[in-house]
Amino acid sequence: MKLPKASYLVCASPRSGTELLCRGLAGTGVAGRPQEYFLAEDPAKLPGWGFWEEGPFAAGHEVSGRESYLALAYRLGSTPNGVFGAKIHWNTLRWALAKFSELPRFAGLDRAAILRTAFPGLRVVDVTRRDRVRQAVSWARMAQDGMWVAPVGQPEPAWPPPTGPPRYDYELIAALEALIAEGETGWRQLYGELGLTPHQVIYEELSSPAGYEPAIRGVLAHLGLAAYQGPIPAPQTRRQSSDLNEAWVAAYLADRTSRQEH
Repeated sequence: MKLPKASYLVCASPRSGTELLCRGLAGTGVAGRPQEYFLAEDPAKLPGWGFWEEGPFAAGHEVSGRESYLALAYRLGSTPNGVFGAKIHWNTLRWALAKFSELPRFAGLDRAAILRTAFPGLRVVDVTRRDRVRQAVSWARMAQDGMWVAPVGQPEPAWPPPTGPPRYDYELIAALEALIAEGETGWRQLYGELGLTPHQVIYEELSSPAGYEPAIRGVLAHLGLAAYQGPIPAPQTRRQSSDLNEAWVAAYLADRTSRQEH
């Protein structure tokens, strides 16, 4: 198996702009092609969804098992200069680590050792959103309508297919807001275990017209690729927030205040 010369992980929670960032990095042609190659989850939550060697990245390739899939992921996620990139969300990290642990060469390793072994020369990019409430609202909405990504041009199909219009749910949004906060703390703890200082990307800056290119170039510098002076591709995704999101934000904040008062 050919290992990458250098690796990085984009670490975040959903709805923090990772798709915008990762597509921008991939478009430079020097920063790997970061995607969720190691997505894993409780199968009961995503019935019919295949993970790793049974999942969408393996489709159309000759994948004979977990090690074979890893080799494929390295190949798909690397640019010709040997840089490999991937992204992992906090809510799926433990499931991904469990899948690594099922392989003999990762058995018995702690989570930091698993990541250092799987990703040579590892560096980390930490992506957060200042407004956790809007992040949680966006997550709650997309979990219902399945439209996780809105590429410029042709839209991607919803997954899972929606069963009806999204509905405001205070308890769901509150739970997701708590999970986002947990993820921010959890990632910091993991960076400490890895002995790595993350490069910070803030969604509100990344998603602004003036902040997009500096955010991409900041990651390139963190990866030791500051010598790249080529163009930064235009954003490949568009924002999905709408009046519905703002209505849910207002309702959630009002409900939270009412509950705190009682």
